[in-house]
Amino acid sequence: MQPHLKDRLVELRLCLEALPTDIPIPKESKYNFSNFSPDADWTTDIGEVGAVNRELEVRFGNRADGLKLVERGPEIEAVVDVFETWIEKYPGDIILEKWVDDTLEAARGLIVAAGKAVN
Repeated sequence: MQPHLKDRLVELRLCLEALPTDIPIPKESKYNFSNFSPDADWTTDIGEVGAVNRELEVRFGNRADGLKLVERGPEIEAVVDVFETWIEKYPGDIILEKWVDDTLEAARGLIVAAGKAVN
């Protein structure tokens, strides 16, 4: 994995852990990233990395106006592990890297909006 990407993943993990406390930690996560796997039918139809992208779209929702994080806690934090796993398997995949950037931007935005500094 490229060093700059590894640094962004470290920053993403820190930002997700530092999300403002007014964002809820749900009893049942809509994200459920600790139990992530691409859909088998999608994998057959569009390939494994395409299916990973599709599953991220399903879990995060529409990101046409920017990715919106609606919960905090261990399930959203686990997305970093998801990214690490699939980027290791598909190094250089620009779509997976875009997910990292979009998620990092969303987390930073929430922290800044809460009046905190992003380290």
